[in-house]
Amino acid sequence: MASKNRLVAENEKKVTGLIAFAQSLDKRVQNVINASSTPDPDLAPTLQTHIAALPLKPSSALAARVKTLDALGTALWNAATRARRTEAAPATARPALALLRVFAALLLDAACGSSGSGEHEARDLRVRVMRVSLKAAKACVEEGLLETCLRVLERAAFYEEVLGRERDPDVGEVVGRLRADYFALRMTLAWKQSKLHTADLFFGKVDLDPARLGAGTAEMLTDTFYEIGKDMLNKHRHEDAVKWLDRAYSVIGERDMEELGNDAVELRQSTMHHLIRALLRQDDHDAKEKAKVLLDLLALDHGDKMVVSLLQLEQLSAEPKPDPGQYYGAVERMMRSIHLTETNFKTIMHHVHKLKNLSPELAAKALDNFLDLRLFENRNSEWIEKVTVTHVWVSIANWDGDQSPEPLRELLDTVQQNMHGAFSVAATHAAQTLLWKRIESTYSQSQFNAAEAWCRLSLHPLFEKAGELNKAKVARKTILCALARHDYVTARKVYFDMSDAGKAAPMTRYLMYKVALRQDDPDLASECLDAVCKQTTQDVTLLYACVMEAQQAGNKSQAVVALQKVLEKYNYAAPQGVHLPALLRCMARLLLAELGTADNVNENVAEELVKLFEGAARQAKLQKRRTKEQSAPLFSEKELDWFSRNSYNISLKYCATLHPSHLLQLLEACIALISLFQEATTGDNEQSTAALPAPLTHRLLLTHYLAASTALVLARSADSIPVSHGAYHTLCHHADAFCERLPSFLRTSDLAELSVSARADLRAKRAQLLRYGLEAALKARDWDSMDRLFEDCFAYDTGTGATDSAAHVRDEDVPQFRHHLETLADLALVIHAEMAKEGPGSASASPTHRKRVLSVLQKIVNASWQRGGSGVVGADVVRLARWIRCLFQLSLDTDEETALQCMDHAIEVAGSPKKGRGSDNAAIAATAYPRDELEWLATTAFNRGVDAFCAGDDARCRMWAERALEVAARVSDGGALHKVLEEKYSGLRWES
Repeated sequence: MASKNRLVAENEKKVTGLIAFAQSLDKRVQNVINASSTPDPDLAPTLQTHIAALPLKPSSALAARVKTLDALGTALWNAATRARRTEAAPATARPALALLRVFAALLLDAACGSSGSGEHEARDLRVRVMRVSLKAAKACVEEGLLETCLRVLERAAFYEEVLGRERDPDVGEVVGRLRADYFALRMTLAWKQSKLHTADLFFGKVDLDPARLGAGTAEMLTDTFYEIGKDMLNKHRHEDAVKWLDRAYSVIGERDMEELGNDAVELRQSTMHHLIRALLRQDDHDAKEKAKVLLDLLALDHGDKMVVSLLQLEQLSAEPKPDPGQYYGAVERMMRSIHLTETNFKTIMHHVHKLKNLSPELAAKALDNFLDLRLFENRNSEWIEKVTVTHVWVSIANWDGDQSPEPLRELLDTVQQNMHGAFSVAATHAAQTLLWKRIESTYSQSQFNAAEAWCRLSLHPLFEKAGELNKAKVARKTILCALARHDYVTARKVYFDMSDAGKAAPMTRYLMYKVALRQDDPDLASECLDAVCKQTTQDVTLLYACVMEAQQAGNKSQAVVALQKVLEKYNYAAPQGVHLPALLRCMARLLLAELGTADNVNENVAEELVKLFEGAARQAKLQKRRTKEQSAPLFSEKELDWFSRNSYNISLKYCATLHPSHLLQLLEACIALISLFQEATTGDNEQSTAALPAPLTHRLLLTHYLAASTALVLARSADSIPVSHGAYHTLCHHADAFCERLPSFLRTSDLAELSVSARADLRAKRAQLLRYGLEAALKARDWDSMDRLFEDCFAYDTGTGATDSAAHVRDEDVPQFRHHLETLADLALVIHAEMAKEGPGSASASPTHRKRVLSVLQKIVNASWQRGGSGVVGADVVRLARWIRCLFQLSLDTDEETALQCMDHAIEVAGSPKKGRGSDNAAIAATAYPRDELEWLATTAFNRGVDAFCAGDDARCRMWAERALEVAARVSDGGALHKVLEEKYSGLRWES
């Protein structure tokens, strides 16, 4: 008894709590409806908890509150219904409202199960509860609350079973519809839970007899089957899709169209549409045949619908070999009938692309019709552009190589007339990209006329927004086509029609350089070459191309100019990947071909040639620094030898006609290259030529000599004193280098190939350079350095060591030494005269300096007389006499001792006194000391003695007079002068 009371109490408590919770929901539902209220996050979980506790077992407590439960269930159901219909209810509240419907339905279920109503009343309650349960279940399916849906359907299953036994014809239709709704929901739930086998079980329980199936029920079942079948189709489960869509079509397809509402008609059409699609995707002949039959039926009722056309196209595509004509017809019908939207436009274009694979001609025709019939009237420029670009694509893809692009030009003209404006940038780019591929294709096949026609089409006014770069690119291709056809007039016309930016492009200038070469237009060629060089940064490919073009055209002068631009651009270096020595050698050969003959040199070319060898030397030096640790430097020994040898040979060949400044630069470049060659062979930076082969050393010496001589020419011809002094300084540098290297060269043991005359020539050149050094010192008033120079001048025999004795001069060197002394004497006289001009008070040219010059003349006299003792005759005696006279005259007032020595030399050279007058004396007179020189010396010395006599210096008088008498005794006049002087001397009165 106690347990029974406890159970009653518990039931009472549950029912009371359920009612209390149900009563509290009204306010919470209002908060859900009111969007401005704070959301109730606990409503849905709380409803789930109470739904899980339902249904309650029948009890006296439950039976006692049937009306309360029924009233609360009804009130909550109505509140949930109103809330779902209220626009203010937020979307997030829909799951809670669905749960509220389930809770209300379960309250009504509890009230129905505990009521003690009569049979008819109970039947009506069951129908009511089943109806609301099904609606609640449908709401759960919509919100994805599948577990809750299953719970409420379990209660609906009870009522379906009870009502299924009902035999009252008055409620048979209602019950049948409710049962159909129940099974439809069970199938939907099974589908949502991916349990199609369960859905098939429930499908078997549905009574699909058209006689007993109402129109509404049929529509509801069809919608369920359709949704399941469509989902299967989207998941590519084609067999399941066909099964469920066929079930949907079986239900609604048999219905009379007049029974169906507008929604049902649309559902039937959609069902047939998806069923046909599912059948077409099955690899089965019967399925395709069935799809064709269904499609024909659909076309009878809805032939003007776009979906029918799409199905027809899909059905044609499914065939192994679709008929292009039928496909084109379906596309045409769709184009003419559909309402143009962005989606429909894309659909049409998609099928045009597929038609292009079947028949490009029909695809192009379809696009023409699309433009003419629909798009020009629509005036949607974006669609017109897309169709036109597609038309270009289709046409080009199927273009015959010999066919003219004129039809496409007519199309573009028509589009331009109807658009009243140019294409957008994107459309222009797309069209020109397609056209450019065609241009490249025809050009690569040497179809230059066709390629030019396509180029002109690519510049159609519709493509006005192509941009300067693209327009210039197409124009350049047109120029290339004209060049290939040798139509230079057309090429120039295209060039002059280009924009300024297009004309200025390096590639454009390069093409016009080719035109200028072929038209022999040097002005245009020069202009284009300058533009290419100016705008080229690091890449000199175009400049190299200009060189090649000039060479191929046979225009060597232009090739030289172009290659010179390359070298200047890189400061006589070379870009990556170019072998600089080879480039410079190529340039040197081109310049030599343009340099001219040895008698007529092109100085402009000479200047460029000089720059080239200077650049070679400079770059070789730089590369040497960069590649010290590399085993293979850029300028190898062979390369350095080539450049040094050729610069030397050019200098020798053109030394008489090249401008001295250019010649000097070329020689100095040669010297630098030889020095680099030496460093490359010795592996160090020593300046000694010992490691060099004798021929190369000989070449270096001659180069220094020629450089010094050239510097002398520049120094003497310069109008500017600083320039002249600079040239003299250069002269001294090369003269010193020659003199420094010569001794070691002459002492080497490998001189077998060096002839005696060559050695004598080198010594003569050394003497000449020393005299040049004296001239330079004279111009610079560098009196102090002259002592060393004069000493070096007498150290003539550089092979054995310095000497001031003429006896050491080799016999083969006598002619050169004779000339050397003669020139040296003249130079000494000039130097003494320049010193005398500065006056006795000059600090730079002191008496000591002048005395040193006189000692030089004394050495010249001594050296000449020493050679004279070995047979110096004729003109040598005359020169010696002149030098003795000059030295005597210059030293008479400053150094009497030297003057007396001059007289002694004259006496010694003149020989014994001349007393006879026979033929022997006449023969001697022809080769003896000149008579007038002896007479001048005798009379001058005697007068000097008279001056001393007058001054009271008897000793000096006797010294000069006696020397004068000795000289006079050697005059070949039969003793006349001696007699006169002797008489005058004897007439002098001496003091005791």
